[in-house]
Amino acid sequence: MNQLPPLPLTLSQAIARQEGWYADTPNRPQQNNNPGDIEYGPFASCNGAIRSDNGTLIGGFAVYPDAETGFASLITLLKRKPYFEATVRDAISRYAPSTENNTEEYIENVCEWCDVTPETLVSSMRL
Repeated sequence: MNQLPPLPLTLSQAIARQEGWYADTPNRPQQNNNPGDIEYGPFASCNGAIRSDNGTLIGGFAVYPDAETGFASLITLLKRKPYFEATVRDAISRYAPSTENNTEEYIENVCEWCDVTPETLVSSMRL
């Protein structure tokens, strides 16, 4: 179990919370040292992932050697163009699309935990 930091959370901590990183029961993000539940592929591989959790070269979720590397990869992703220059609403909509998530609930939770609004720019937040 990972201990939840005090509020307000950084954006990466809020994403990790939404993805289940701080849950009391073991889960996929915890087992993979992947607090952002980042999918495995070229980005993850170039940012410390050691393999996919389903054994494929592309797809599945990235497995990181430790939590620090997993968080560093998530922060690096959030600093990239499609996220860093976006509003929280646009960034989360891209990160957690409605075809896979309850995106509106995700946005509401992140905003509450980070003490921001959906229109806050990611570039103005602590990552």
